[in-house]
Amino acid sequence: MYSKSLSLFLFLSLVINLQAQESYKKHEFSFTNDNDVYLLKDSDKYYSNGMILNYRWSPASKFLIEGDSSKRVLDLEVAQKIYTPQDVLFRSFEIYDRPYAGLLYAGLSMSQFKNKTLRTSAGFKLGVVGDASGAQEFQEWYHNAVGFDSPRGWKFQIPNEVVFNFDLELNKQFFLVPDKLDVISSSELSFGSTFTHVLQRFDLRIGRLQWLSRSSFKNALIGKGSESTPRHFYFFLGYGLQYVLHNITIEGSIWNDDAIHTEDALPWVRHLRLGWAVNSHRTTFRMTYNWRGPEVSGISRHAYISLELSLRFPPRRN
Repeated sequence: MYSKSLSLFLFLSLVINLQAQESYKKHEFSFTNDNDVYLLKDSDKYYSNGMILNYRWSPASKFLIEGDSSKRVLDLEVAQKIYTPQDVLFRSFEIYDRPYAGLLYAGLSMSQFKNKTLRTSAGFKLGVVGDASGAQEFQEWYHNAVGFDSPRGWKFQIPNEVVFNFDLELNKQFFLVPDKLDVISSSELSFGSTFTHVLQRFDLRIGRLQWLSRSSFKNALIGKGSESTPRHFYFFLGYGLQYVLHNITIEGSIWNDDAIHTEDALPWVRHLRLGWAVNSHRTTFRMTYNWRGPEVSGISRHAYISLELSLRFPPRRN
């Protein structure tokens, strides 16, 4: 009897170990919502709402260069973002401190984790601004559904235009206390007909940390090494400085001056954020408080909260 029980235990242990070895994660879906309504203030202005969907996957080894030990993650993103002036009840565009603008785009990027602490990313986005983005219809529907006053200035929005953007990013991790405290440097460059800017940011993280190549901080919990990533969590505080050359949601098109209302974008914009993230083997939840300095002369700073949920899945079995 004892021998049979021991055999059964060993068999079950083997099955569990094999399942654990097969828990490699290859796919990830995430949804992010940005909105200042989460601050529980009577405010709906500037970057009013953002809805971002991402599908990420790590290419199979046959698509990688032979002998290459780095990890690659591809990211397909679809997003709608809404921008409004300081008060959506104002009727006259002459007193708006920022134009109404809607942006809808799809993008594809590739991240490469060249080692445990270094990530590079390059991507391209293609989309539309204006009425074609659906921003007006969505915001009017949402305000009506929840009982908010309907915005009154969408007829003055940045007009329809096809837009594009190229994005480059470099991230480097520096551990101050192994596995508990680190700093991540992020350098970003965006150029195109939507946004053109450079941004340098530093994030201080504290908690139960992993290497950058095995952390949700830059969506690295799929692909190589994901079968053995332990649960972890962290808090983070980040500060960034952005130099803006063009922002279509403020200044209108770089090709024409068809917009009824535009403003001049300030060249220097400060960014502050703090938040926390918790990761299990299959899920990530992240909440971030974002504070953005004035983007137009004479307007106030703006704050909003980002909520993100990510779900990861193993490869399909044949």
